[in-house]
Amino acid sequence: ELAHMWFGDSVSPETWQDIWLNEGFATYASWLWFEHDGGVAVLESIVRDSYAQFAQPSEILIGNPSPERLFDGAVYVRGALTLHALRVKVGDEAFFTIMRTYYDRYQYGTASIADFIAVAEEISGQDLSAFFDGWLYQLAIPAISEMGLQPGV
Repeated sequence: ELAHMWFGDSVSPETWQDIWLNEGFATYASWLWFEHDGGVAVLESIVRDSYAQFAQPSEILIGNPSPERLFDGAVYVRGALTLHALRVKVGDEAFFTIMRTYYDRYQYGTASIADFIAVAEEISGQDLSAFFDGWLYQLAIPAISEMGLQPGV
């Protein structure tokens, strides 16, 4: 909940469809604390367990949840998994620069999913449209290998 001070309060979602920018970011911030406190193995365990919860196709698109599903667990957990997969895809240096740039650019205002994607693409130098489409706008969750983990290990 402390992470909402940055993602949710200082940077608010432009619309309710952008709610994963609050809840996924706050959830991932707690995972980062566990990584800091317990190491990479702890984070990998959290990611693996969280992935297992959503391995089956979801009934919710976290990039456009219906009003009654805005605070569904998928928005929180799949949002955090999206951020972790982005971190794996672009590397730690680019990922944390993305997070800082996004916060600095939009603090005390609102931001949309498109705004976040634009920052991620700008900093990483990559076209991330297919990546974000798979994580935010598809019912089936992308492969666990996108998070640097192997199935069943």
